Amino acid sequence: MNENIRTQIAAVLDELRKLHPEWRLGQLVANVAMWAKGPADSAVWDVEDEEFLKAAREHIARTAANRQIGARRETV
Repeated sequence: MNENIRTQIAAVLDELRKLHPEWRLGQLVANVAMWAKGPADSAVWDVEDEEFLKAAREHIARTAANRQIGARRETV
């Protein structure tokens, strides 16, 4: 595993942990793997580091965008 990718994955996992404090670590990892690979039984085993990182970052970006939209709706 590329050390840079490992560092980035650790950082993104920390961000996801803050976004979803109710999720257990295994649940968080399984969810990201499914986002990356689709609903395959082997998603957790087959996901590549780069795919995992991309899926996690996309989720973080979507969540932030959705929260901004929600905040705008509350002020209207």
